[in-house]
Amino acid sequence: MIDSIVAYPLDAMTLKPGLNILGFKLPSLFFKFTEGLQGNNEDVVLGEGDEAISSIAKKVLYVGDCADSIDYDALFQKAAIKRILDGFDPDRLTRILILQSELKTIIQDEIWSDDLPLAISSSLDLKSAVSMAKPCIDASSVGSLFDKIQMVVDTAGALAESRMLVTLHITQYCDNDQLLYLHNDLLKHQMQLLDLECCDTKVTLTEGRSYYVDEDYVQFS
Repeated sequence: MIDSIVAYPLDAMTLKPGLNILGFKLPSLFFKFTEGLQGNNEDVVLGEGDEAISSIAKKVLYVGDCADSIDYDALFQKAAIKRILDGFDPDRLTRILILQSELKTIIQDEIWSDDLPLAISSSLDLKSAVSMAKPCIDASSVGSLFDKIQMVVDTAGALAESRMLVTLHITQYCDNDQLLYLHNDLLKHQMQLLDLECCDTKVTLTEGRSYYVDEDYVQFS
């Protein structure tokens, strides 16, 4: 789990499991951290133990602003397929490979019968077999903005997502009770969420971590 985040000229800020909020007075500083957490600005450095994290993508799942359209499948489909594969017992895995082999044989026979200059791979791959079913995230229950945020947390938890979630502006969409609920839900799943805010004052949380950096780069915690 990520322990800290820093960008020059600021001091490192400690991150904990659950909800963490970084608020910035300056839009330029907000933008720098937003870009950095998408892997587009090397000035933003994440720490894990005594080591700096070299690959942001392996440690951060960038969700962005939940007021925008969220492609849940793009966020979670890889994790969903892995979770499905991890849940299969040996008998079912064997059955899937047999079915995949039969499907490839049918396709190859069709190619030969039409005398086409084509070939298909004879190798069997469980991941591709499950991917053919196109598992997708069921977002039918999503209504409010809070529902969208909660959907991200619940889906990540169900799929045992180990990366830190990164969102924007959720304090503008959630009241204190909802933020507390999110914090406790994240702790239940042993996850952490970092929310970035461009705001005039420090966000006060009942529980969780909240930092604020003013226009003079003075840090408040």
